[in-house]
Amino acid sequence: MATSFVFNRVNLNGIPCIEVASITESTTAAVYNFNASPAVTPRFSGLIAVRVDETPTTTTLPVSFNVPSIAGTTIALTTFGGAAVTGADLEEGIHLVFYDRFNGILQLLV
Repeated sequence: MATSFVFNRVNLNGIPCIEVASITESTTAAVYNFNASPAVTPRFSGLIAVRVDETPTTTTLPVSFNVPSIAGTTIALTTFGGAAVTGADLEEGIHLVFYDRFNGILQLLV
């Protein structure tokens, strides 16, 4: 009896690094905007090192990432358990996130 194992290949060329270009705040979310990255394409799935150099003025808003080269739209940043990450959770520094393109999920790991 043959068994098919479906697996995804992630981070084939290493872990890409992206940096916050700006933050746009509204009444419902803080959107972290990034420039397009050649290492993070629409077919990308895996770990991303994210450099955050600024924080939103309102730290209670949920955080979304706008990375034009992966989704073409904003993606809500969540914890591993699925809770929304707020500006207070995302301090300045380097963070590790995981992008699951098959399910459209972006999770903060560290």
